[in-house]
Amino acid sequence: MTRGMNNIPTARRGRTHYQSGPNDNRGLSGICSVIFVILLFLLPPIVFYGSEGRRHARYVTLREAMTSDIVELNRDLDGDALRALERSGGSNLEALIPVEALVHGTAGAIDAISTDGAMGTRLFSASADIFHEKYSCLSEHQSSIVTQVSIPGSLTLRRNTQYCQWQELQSQHCQTCTRTVTAKDGSTKEESYSCNCVTHYDYVKGWRNFRINSMLFDQPGAHHNPQRDPMPSTMFTSSDATLTFREGDGAIDNVNDATDRQRTTPERNPTTLQTRLNPEMLASGIRNQPWRRVDFVPNGRAPPPSFLSRLFSLILPTSWTIQNTRYEPLQLLRDTPTSRAATEYNFVYVGQGGYFFSPYESSMTSQLLNYFVQYMEGSLFDWQLGDLMPSCRAGDVRFYYEVQDPNVVSVLGEIGRNVGVASGLEIRPRVMAGSGGVGRVGAASSIGMVHGGVRSAEEMIIAEDTDSRNMALLFRGLLLLWSIPASRLLGVALGREVGSSSLSMQAMGAIGTFATLLGGTWVWIWGTSFSSAGVGGGRDTVLLLILGGYLCILTYRSSVPRGVGRRWHAVWCRIGEWANVPPGWRVEDTHVPNASRGDHPAHGKHL
Repeated sequence: MTRGMNNIPTARRGRTHYQSGPNDNRGLSGICSVIFVILLFLLPPIVFYGSEGRRHARYVTLREAMTSDIVELNRDLDGDALRALERSGGSNLEALIPVEALVHGTAGAIDAISTDGAMGTRLFSASADIFHEKYSCLSEHQSSIVTQVSIPGSLTLRRNTQYCQWQELQSQHCQTCTRTVTAKDGSTKEESYSCNCVTHYDYVKGWRNFRINSMLFDQPGAHHNPQRDPMPSTMFTSSDATLTFREGDGAIDNVNDATDRQRTTPERNPTTLQTRLNPEMLASGIRNQPWRRVDFVPNGRAPPPSFLSRLFSLILPTSWTIQNTRYEPLQLLRDTPTSRAATEYNFVYVGQGGYFFSPYESSMTSQLLNYFVQYMEGSLFDWQLGDLMPSCRAGDVRFYYEVQDPNVVSVLGEIGRNVGVASGLEIRPRVMAGSGGVGRVGAASSIGMVHGGVRSAEEMIIAEDTDSRNMALLFRGLLLLWSIPASRLLGVALGREVGSSSLSMQAMGAIGTFATLLGGTWVWIWGTSFSSAGVGGGRDTVLLLILGGYLCILTYRSSVPRGVGRRWHAVWCRIGEWANVPPGWRVEDTHVPNASRGDHPAHGKHL
């Protein structure tokens, strides 16, 4: 009998380890720690540089779009122009719309269907008559693919996969000890370190949005996580969505996203224009359009609210839950047992929020191997109360669907001919190489936007620029945090102990490192021209470089000096200290401060 899906999490207590003496990373663990610390210093600047390059490319592209000619499909084309364009099937497109122009429009009639071909079932047809009556707007190609999991009226369909996995929780309590570290010249210093540590492990099993590798667990046999992923999370876009633009439509009235979900083919009239929406326009989803979960219930009607829902309706109104869930008839799932997901991976629809569930069944060989690993680690007969709790089994997989099915969308892109569609026209992204040094960072961007609701072209461009700027600000904030340890390591390379100086010196060192790196990146990507307004202009870039250089010099002159010795060796010793390797791995040349250069160690205490 096939197991059912269970949502109850379970927990088990793991082992407790006591380690006397120092808690240093030795052997392979020490090598891995050193590599990890080095990567933490090398990767952030590279990632930051890529982020600034994308920001530059996006800004230049959006600025070019803002200054380009934009043809309004709902306004600039009158009825005669629309009729001529539609009769010609797009053959006279260049005569009506300049080749270099972008097009913008608002469509209130959307003919679309998103499909997950892996399910391979006739989902939305309780009977042929009912199907063709409800979804008569579908094209011939769309009607041929409804034998898969297809959501009519949706521009994007997202499959969200979850995995039943063990998660290891580690808690460690250590004492603080001191030891004397000797340099090569015989000088010494006192160093604090963690010692006599007690490490305790706990394990929690539940549904995760990602898989967890259990090979490095303290008890990998008793908490084994199979890495099966038969139906990974994926987003599907409508391959042949059709948008209808009407002359004079600047706003769409009487649209109810909660109830009016069925799309019908608009009445053909001389003042409408139908175009195909290229799937590349939906690669990033639809901005300003929430994702709605798909749930299959009897007769497709929203179930009555539960007792708890009514009890907490003041906190989370029931209408909010209904509006953010799309209900489809449960009877439409009658053919799912013949789908590829069902026949190959044993997926079945179990409901409980629209879930498809696949139980994990291990082979005899893998089960015997797991028993052997449990015997070797001493957990074979470690039975606990959590083992009796009804919960999912590690390796189980489930997924549910979400859709974006707006009633009104605004698009901005280019229009071109496509003989493969009935209208002969399609809206697709336009690649805009831009200017201002985009080629130097190997970046090029495109204009292909789909936003939910009625949005002007200017509003869409400003919204996209805001998203790009916010993402760049996030990476700049992370770079500022990275500059704190980077300034200290740079100080070691220059013979200074920034970390042992006053807090004001540490702050100046971090800000100076951040400003210098940020300004240098801007100079390389944006240039120093005062017309580079994307980051405030070349003037701001130069001022940022001057500020960063001044703070770095001031930090160097005022921070605590280090002892005389090999600078590269001092850097290695500091990395080893942060990687928590034994003192024998990081023997410094000297611990005696160099005060012969007229510096003032009184700015901070040298450790």
